[in-house]
Amino acid sequence: MAKYTQKKIAAKLAAKAATDADEISPEQEGELKALGEGILSLGRRTTEQALELGGYLARAKSILPERAFGAWVRAICKFTPKTARNYIAVHEHLSEYKDRLVTAAVAPTTLFVLAYAEQPDVERVISAIEDGEQLTVAQVKAMVGAMPAKKATNEGVLDVGGMAGLRKIAELKVEEDSVKFLQLTTGILKRVEKAMEPLAQNRAVFKGPLQELIMDDCKHAHDLINSIAAPLQPAMVASVNWRPAKLTEGTTWRKVQELLSAMGGANGWPGKEDFVPWLQAEVIPLLRFVVHGDALQGDADGEDRADAAAPLDKDADDGLPAFEDMPPKIQETIENALEIVSPERRDEIRSQIVFDPKSMKRQYKKLAA
Repeated sequence: MAKYTQKKIAAKLAAKAATDADEISPEQEGELKALGEGILSLGRRTTEQALELGGYLARAKSILPERAFGAWVRAICKFTPKTARNYIAVHEHLSEYKDRLVTAAVAPTTLFVLAYAEQPDVERVISAIEDGEQLTVAQVKAMVGAMPAKKATNEGVLDVGGMAGLRKIAELKVEEDSVKFLQLTTGILKRVEKAMEPLAQNRAVFKGPLQELIMDDCKHAHDLINSIAAPLQPAMVASVNWRPAKLTEGTTWRKVQELLSAMGGANGWPGKEDFVPWLQAEVIPLLRFVVHGDALQGDADGEDRADAAAPLDKDADDGLPAFEDMPPKIQETIENALEIVSPERRDEIRSQIVFDPKSMKRQYKKLAA
């Protein structure tokens, strides 16, 4: 078999990029060729090379259309687009720590974990390595909340009494639930972004297939955020189970809570005309806030809330109060009625009920036991 030189591979890549993406200019073809040659001159074993590789890949990704980037990566790097995105994340999120990471000789597999961690957690891990701790990837994941600590560390905790024991149990629960929540929301975001890809080619984005993929995950993610962050509030009737409260009005996490509730049921998704704008303006920004910590843009008054995520019928959307604003007796009646409904569907149904105080008629929309 003929042995390919770096120049032959780079030339082949430049030609493929030109055929796969008509919008690439001759100048960009030349830059892609140089990027390919630069990548081929690198190894992938040292910390410094991992950061440099991420920079090359980030530039290539900014030139190539999404559909061509994966093929380009496979041909040049011999690994998957997912791995390429990990290197890009290392470049984008860890470059400010480059000197310390290089000095500590942090392995790429550990860099991949740190690239998606919060800044305080990154600092904590780097400091521990600088202090001489030999951390495994699993230990780093546990430190940054990417996976729960080994169950062996939980042994004996359930036998510790008093508030100290209770707090320890709570800490372990929140840690494990937070990992599950991040895993679910990361998967949801990836599927939403994947579903939006046809838009770049002026093709339709379909709601049904996306709902089938993520609706259950959204429902479970909503359960988890309630379990992690929402305090329980008593019902109007003492015999009724307490339920998670809404997070503080006007906060971004309240919007996340409402969004996941809406996305966990088919009735919470907007119609065909509003579907794509909803994904662009609300779903993706809020999910990126959760997964990557990205701040929301233009969210001064919180006006663009989850109204689109749980639209009411036109004849009902005329300023009628939602469940939480109804009189206590009406709330009590609704809670009693919801006792026949499975707990995981109650939040969805509450969000679909409005009340007309003038006629004293409850207006129930699509209420199904």
